[in-house]
Amino acid sequence: MPRVKYSEEYKRNAVSIVESGSAAAKVARDLNVSANQIYAWCKQYRNRPSEHGNATHNQDELTQVKKELAHAKMELDILKKAIGIFTHTVG
Repeated sequence: MPRVKYSEEYKRNAVSIVESGSAAAKVARDLNVSANQIYAWCKQYRNRPSEHGNATHNQDELTQVKKELAHAKMELDILKKAIGIFTHTVG
């Protein structure tokens, strides 16, 4: 079986998924690579600066995603309350 060459971006994305809280074994299954490969990439990229020279870009992106998630949750809560109000007044 030929060896597959993964791009730096692909490897960094896999590591960031693991660092965000997903289990390495699940990430490995989802990406169709071995768990040992995921662990090796984590070891390789965890303590290395990002392609931007530091981790601030990744942190900024994470902060932005967290803000978007909080906003989406707030909108969902508003919609749930509206549905409750409309179903209560209609029924």
